[in-house]
Amino acid sequence: MKKSSAKPMHPPAFFALISDIHGNIDALEAVIADTQGLPCRAILCLGDVIGYGPEPAECVQVVMDTCAVTVMGNHEAMLLASDQFPLEEWRPTIADPLILAKAQLSSAQFDWIKNLPISADIDPITLVHGSLNEPAEFHYLNGVEAAEKHFAAQTTFVSFHGHTHMPVTWEQKAGQVAAYEPMETPITLDPLNRYTVNVGSVGQPRDDDPRASYALYDYQNRILLHRRVKYDLTKAIARFAKAGLPAQNSKRLRVGH
Repeated sequence: MKKSSAKPMHPPAFFALISDIHGNIDALEAVIADTQGLPCRAILCLGDVIGYGPEPAECVQVVMDTCAVTVMGNHEAMLLASDQFPLEEWRPTIADPLILAKAQLSSAQFDWIKNLPISADIDPITLVHGSLNEPAEFHYLNGVEAAEKHFAAQTTFVSFHGHTHMPVTWEQKAGQVAAYEPMETPITLDPLNRYTVNVGSVGQPRDDDPRASYALYDYQNRILLHRRVKYDLTKAIARFAKAGLPAQNSKRLRVGH
């Protein structure tokens, strides 16, 4: 993995990869706007459109309207399982936003969530919310052992995931796995190795940076770029308060943790 310096063989055309929006419409709209000035061929969503935040229905509609492919996140799965596991029995930071989602979502939006795939292959990339190791269990890809299990299940050159809310690039080289901090300058992925990229969180970053996070990937030139986008935090936090959601869900927005 190296900084991209050579002229691309093909004109750049990126996929924009977003994840963990969590009902934060202000962050989502800022990210969508950021992609407008870039050579993006499509936006792909890695799940957790709902949860934590105050505008689940609006976020779902934006994703439905703008994303070419979306996979299911654990918060969507929890919403679907709420008939078997009553939300009121979960801690309020998790339960209250999902109760709000049940009240806000239209039947068409709910049906869309029910039909989300757990993972998706768009050769030569794979999309998943957590780990490809038992993807329906939503394991966190947060260490070398977890990355090794993930790579054992990965069949493509590169995969993209979210779930931890922390952007990072994992590289598998000669059977060894290493993690690299995200760079806001383009890097070129080595065709001899394999990669899995956490794109970070649009609506609930947890890497001590409050800016919305997403990634761009040009599969023809193997160019990867993490991006951070500022948005109106004051406006977003006011929405949380108006919706009556737990204060913890909005307080963490200002510090990105």
